[in-house]
Amino acid sequence: MADRALPARVDAVRAFNRYYTRRIGLLRKDYLGSPFSLTPARVLYEVARRPQATAADLGRDLDLDPGYLSRILSGFAGRGLIRRIPSASDGRRRLIALTARGRDAFAPLDARSHDETAAMLRRLTARDQARLVGAMQTIRALLEAGEPVRPPVRARRGRRSAR
Repeated sequence: MADRALPARVDAVRAFNRYYTRRIGLLRKDYLGSPFSLTPARVLYEVARRPQATAADLGRDLDLDPGYLSRILSGFAGRGLIRRIPSASDGRRRLIALTARGRDAFAPLDARSHDETAAMLRRLTARDQARLVGAMQTIRALLEAGEPVRPPVRARRGRRSAR
């Protein structure tokens, strides 16, 4: 039996996603006033937060196309934001770490993200802040409990992915 309410629920989830991405500025070219758009900023965040990152780990965990990730990392290396260090345990692997310049680029991004989130929360009462965080935890738990997400459809040559 078809779920007649599903199309309305799909529309509601998509509308919320559009609202929230706009609300927190994910689509801006200069995410958080930085020289980075969202994806490079997220890659920089992941490199900063991991003691040992590899391109393969980053690509898998962020679900990024290897070529796209490679271009991002090459751009970071060209700007002196990262260095690639041969792994002591496996010479074929390169560990990615922030340089001092990379830490300097990351610090204001991290601080702005924290400050903007705090400002958004401060507009709410403590009770509503708790409700919001609880709702976010509920969303995450529900989505994680569902069936595993299918791998994304990768663009084929000459076609764009409808991601």
